[in-house]
Amino acid sequence: MKHIKVLGAYGTKAKGFGTTSFALNKAHVIDAGNLLDALGEETLDIQNIWLTHSHLDHIVDIAYIIDNYFEQRDRTLNIYGTKATLQALKKHFLNDVIWPDFSKIQLSNGEMVVKYIDIELDKVYTISQNESIKAFETEHTVCSCGYIYTKDDSSILITADTCSLDTAIQEIEVNNTIKSIVIECSFPSHLEDLALSSKHLTPKLLFSFLQNVKRRDFQLYINHIKPTYIIEITQEIEQYKNDFDAVLVKDGENLHF
Repeated sequence: MKHIKVLGAYGTKAKGFGTTSFALNKAHVIDAGNLLDALGEETLDIQNIWLTHSHLDHIVDIAYIIDNYFEQRDRTLNIYGTKATLQALKKHFLNDVIWPDFSKIQLSNGEMVVKYIDIELDKVYTISQNESIKAFETEHTVCSCGYIYTKDDSSILITADTCSLDTAIQEIEVNNTIKSIVIECSFPSHLEDLALSSKHLTPKLLFSFLQNVKRRDFQLYINHIKPTYIIEITQEIEQYKNDFDAVLVKDGENLHF
């Protein structure tokens, strides 16, 4: 089986809990919530970051992996995202106010430190001879997307932050190469109003969506849990999961597909 590595699994940063990031291979990661603590000097191998959206828990380590290993870097760091996500990053984060604008700074070999690359939703991008990635629209408080990563003839779908699974379910139903899905679940069900206003899911909401899926031949992984609510959410997942085999994601684990 193929696998990706979870660098950060959780919905907020706390001691012992990293925020969202996945390593597809040494050169490509999805999101940048917990790169430095998970990879250390191996972050020098990262050449491409595929962002789901602009919230801090998904972008924060872009700043630190450049800052810590600036002198050792010899290749441009490509940051992929929707136009709106990259605009937010440039305007509000790497903007010479909060942090340096590394797109204006050169490495010792003359290459620029950072390059921003707009992506199109539903377009397949080839990242190696046998690997590709595709973004699909999701529903969050800012422009957001999930990704389908494919290696050979198997795929894994990652929703990232969302309050709806409609587009993810459409992808699952038409794409039989999807063997695993990673879905966020941020809050316990008694905080449904907060979840909906911040456009996240609870166990009750998550499994109400999944009842609409005709397929059952995939592995379900759940991430982005707020550490404060781990026990309560774990209990509710057992309560609501029905016939789904649900696995809660932890930092450092491999997700198979």
